[in-house]
Amino acid sequence: MELREWQKQLKDKVIEAVKQGFLVALNSPTGSGKTLFSLLVGLEVKGKILYVVRTHNEYYPVYRDLKKINSSLKFSFIVGKPTACPFAIKDVDSEDINCKYCEIKNAIEVIIDKSPFEKLNELKRKAIEEGFCPYYSLFETSKDADVITITYPYFFIEKYRNTLEIELNDYFIIIDEAHNIDKVSEIEERMLSDFTLNMAIRQVKSEEVRKILSRVREELKNLTYPDEKYIKLNKVPSLSEEELSILVDEYEELRKEAIKNKVISRIYLGSVIRFYATYSTGSFIPFSFSNRIVLKTLDLTQYYNLLNDESLSILLMSGTLPPKDYLEKVLGITRKIYYIEVEKIIRKKVTGNYTCAIALDVTSKYDFRSEIMWKKYASYLLKIYYQARKHILAVFPSYQIMQNVMNNINVNKILETEETKIDEIINIIGQNRDKKYIIGGVGRGKITEGIELTEDGRSLISDVVLVGIPYPPEDDYMKMLSMRIAEKLGGKDKEYLIMIPALITVKQAIGRAIRNVNDNAKIWLLDKRYDSLWWKKNLNCFNSIKVRL
Repeated sequence: MELREWQKQLKDKVIEAVKQGFLVALNSPTGSGKTLFSLLVGLEVKGKILYVVRTHNEYYPVYRDLKKINSSLKFSFIVGKPTACPFAIKDVDSEDINCKYCEIKNAIEVIIDKSPFEKLNELKRKAIEEGFCPYYSLFETSKDADVITITYPYFFIEKYRNTLEIELNDYFIIIDEAHNIDKVSEIEERMLSDFTLNMAIRQVKSEEVRKILSRVREELKNLTYPDEKYIKLNKVPSLSEEELSILVDEYEELRKEAIKNKVISRIYLGSVIRFYATYSTGSFIPFSFSNRIVLKTLDLTQYYNLLNDESLSILLMSGTLPPKDYLEKVLGITRKIYYIEVEKIIRKKVTGNYTCAIALDVTSKYDFRSEIMWKKYASYLLKIYYQARKHILAVFPSYQIMQNVMNNINVNKILETEETKIDEIINIIGQNRDKKYIIGGVGRGKITEGIELTEDGRSLISDVVLVGIPYPPEDDYMKMLSMRIAEKLGGKDKEYLIMIPALITVKQAIGRAIRNVNDNAKIWLLDKRYDSLWWKKNLNCFNSIKVRL
């Protein structure tokens, strides 16, 4: 197998660093061959690999590249019950599925001889007829695999990690898309919303439960605010132990009925119960966000303890990895880090290129937000749309700003919502090959982090538009987090907690258009604040052109 120049230069250095006990952090652009490189390193260091990714969509590249290396190596993957259960539909929660009442709990050994989700669909088709469980079968198969792919919860959260029943010391651990690990705490967050309560009221059969939920819903309305930022609350809607017990009894009946009927959809009452169970731990703080209550924790370091275990061989990698001092100060990584920026070390580009344009007459800064500003942004997007070679990815700081701008645009468009599925967007684009779309998403949302639109390996996105700067809001949660780790940040709170996360978001958006060494994209930075040394240096946009409407 012919390796790229950077892979040849750095492979032995990374292997040596791992053997010396370093945590290796690899920063290499999209499309540069990180997956193949990391697999080669892992197989040489340990012979067995635990490959940790953010979403199931990222399983396939691991399978594909492993087969390039050696088709006889055993590949396996783990998915949650909602994805694996043949009776599950829609967005069912894992705890809604009560396996003890199921008649097909037994596991079989599975050989993964096709792409992960082809295989999973095949297993789900055969499961009922042949009487086995795909979920437990995949767990059983993983025990003897050379490479296991899992999602973040199974590594970073203890209760999920324990279900793997493997010795982490036996594996080389690759954590891909590692710019996302600062969001791991969000996996355990719980939310209470008017929608969830309304759906729960519709589903339950007990009139007493309906009354309890209706009262909780009214209290929720009086506690929350419409703002898209986290506002600390001093309490949540009240629920006594006796009332909670009544809800739990009803929930168990609904779970039994779902398994009995062999049709399991989301049981919204379970979401309400889990919200209160999490709140009762005392480790989570309630915040209002967009008329909902979200439980968030300030104790982020608990999720990164494993990264500090020097007995574990770990590689963090991303095309937009945060700086070394961010990993140390914000995430609390204390072990020695071998940090590699591939393009700086080999002093040449290893993937595609882009050119930048900075607009000097628009901004998403709060004080300047108005209908006039949204129309100016819409005018920019239309001008870009008509000159673009392919599709346009437009990234907004929030859903509200996206709606305000895109309401003024009547061309082919696809706008992200909280229910958006990446596959649906890919299908729309694939079925309308003669059309050009503006694809609208929010910073660090599903689209900007996960969409890959390609043809023959080349990106189908020619232009990326940053509509404003996707700064995290300086809200109550951010202020509390800043106070908690202020000593480590050394007075650079804004850079570590506001600037760097925004930079990662922008770089991730740019990466959607750079999927191949031959890709060449136009990046439109539509906010006058991008015209600063910090932004131009960190985006490598010193030669950007300045534009006005």
